[in-house]
Amino acid sequence: MHCNVEDIKYFTIGSGKIKARITNYGCTLLNLWVTKADGTDVDVVLGYENIEDYFDNPPCFGSCVLPNANRIENAKFTLNGREYTLDQNDGNNNLHSGLEPLHKRLWNVVTANNHYVKFSISCDDLDMGFPGNREFVVEYSVNDNCLRIDYSGKSDKDTLFNPTNHSYFNLNGHDSGDILNHKLTINADAFTPCDEHAICHGEILSVKDTPMDFLHPTVLGSRINDSYKQLIYGNGYDHNYILNDNCSKPDEEFSVPAATLTSPEEDITLNIYTSAPCIQLYTGNYLSKEDIGKGNHPYSPRSGVAIETQYAPNSINVDSFIKPILKKGVLVNSYTEYEFLV
Repeated sequence: MHCNVEDIKYFTIGSGKIKARITNYGCTLLNLWVTKADGTDVDVVLGYENIEDYFDNPPCFGSCVLPNANRIENAKFTLNGREYTLDQNDGNNNLHSGLEPLHKRLWNVVTANNHYVKFSISCDDLDMGFPGNREFVVEYSVNDNCLRIDYSGKSDKDTLFNPTNHSYFNLNGHDSGDILNHKLTINADAFTPCDEHAICHGEILSVKDTPMDFLHPTVLGSRINDSYKQLIYGNGYDHNYILNDNCSKPDEEFSVPAATLTSPEEDITLNIYTSAPCIQLYTGNYLSKEDIGKGNHPYSPRSGVAIETQYAPNSINVDSFIKPILKKGVLVNSYTEYEFLV
């Protein structure tokens, strides 16, 4: 959904160790600069040079995806006895809420200062196919070395609420090549295997003795090309992990991040904390040199890694998964925090 470029606003928040540049078009994270120990600034998220390119944005660079991230099988679900039909924009399936999702719309700016910006948007009943007259809020804040995104939703009908941010990280810099030498840890003993269409059907498998195991720091490229069915299906990692119960909030005394990403030189470490139950790991397998990024840099496959905090794919249709249901009249909040250590 396109809009007038004149109506798009930009905000740079933070100082010191990190700065983030954000727009009210889709609540999109455009830049995330990290100041390393040697004083140099590195933009660690992939994105476009021109705002007009975000109007299409097939990779979802920097997008805040609402109301539902990831895939819904056959683009339909049943809630309270009624079937709802969505856009089929990924084969027969619905991906990231369809053809006119909220990350391709202009949001209202509620308030902003040097360290914080708050956006809101309203959706009518059956907008994008989802039930309920809904109000969504996305808040970005920076505190020293942490970027936090808070999501909230409220509806006058039971509906779905499964937000995420779809930024692709490259801790060497967005234009530095692939991320295969980065080390990743995911605090998850299990993952949800998918079919060849990236749809999960309820099976839960242990990561033990598989190339899906990131319980300890593991180089992303060390097993990505293994002859393992799940990796063949995704042309690399594009899989959902169920986070362990011991993941804790960042303000707790003994914090256990949901995931940790470390640059090859170990000069930047990213810890991710979240209230979401799962993480979708996507190693940018279908990025293309046709995706011309900031500074007119052409991105190639695996130029960045998306670590998307969310519910499991197709969870609304799978009874064994936690379902992302927003109950009528209940305000629901979700957050993800990105902590950078240099």
